[in-house]
Amino acid sequence: MLTHPLENLDPAQSVQVLPRHLAGPGAVDPRVVWAFPFEEGWPFAQTDAGTAAAFSPCLRLQTTFDPQPGKPGRGTWTINAHKAPFTPPAWRVTFDATTPAEMLHDIHSELLDLYLEDRYSDQDRLFQDETAPYEAYALLLTRGWSHAVKTDGTQTFLTPEGLGGVRHRRFQRAGLAGSGWVPQ
Repeated sequence: MLTHPLENLDPAQSVQVLPRHLAGPGAVDPRVVWAFPFEEGWPFAQTDAGTAAAFSPCLRLQTTFDPQPGKPGRGTWTINAHKAPFTPPAWRVTFDATTPAEMLHDIHSELLDLYLEDRYSDQDRLFQDETAPYEAYALLLTRGWSHAVKTDGTQTFLTPEGLGGVRHRRFQRAGLAGSGWVPQ
C-alpha cells in the first residue's frame, strides 16, 4: 500500500511548499483569466457546462477553456493564433487547469499588448519572433534547468527542482512546418 509523502510527518520536520500548491490554481472564471476588452468588441461565449471561448475582433487570436471535470487536470486552457481567420493555427499553447490563474492572466495580458501593438504598426510580433530558439535555451540552461533531446528532435527542459518544465519540438503537418513550446 502506497502512502502519501506528507502522511506521518514528524511534528518537528519542516516541509517546503510552493505558494501555488497551497492556494491552488485560483479562479476558473475565464473573464478573470482573459485580460481582453470584451466591452470593445471581443466576442465571449460560455456554455452552461463551463466551456468558454473568446476571440479577437479579427478572429486571429482565440482562447478557450474546456473544464473536462473527469480528467486529472480538470480542464484545458488553449490559446491559438492564426495568420488569417479560419486557417489552421500558426501556433498554439495549452495549459492544464492547475496552472495558476494569475499566470494565465499575465500571459493573456502580454498577448493583448502584442495584438494591440501589431494593429497600429507594420510589425507582426504575434507571428514573427526574431528570437532564435538557442537564445531561450541558453537562459534556461544558465539557470540550472536540465535538458534532454529525443531522436525526433523534441527537447525537454525541466526546472532544477523538477517541479515544472517545457518542451520544444519541431513539427510538420498538412504542409505546414514550424516549432513550438509546450508546458511540461
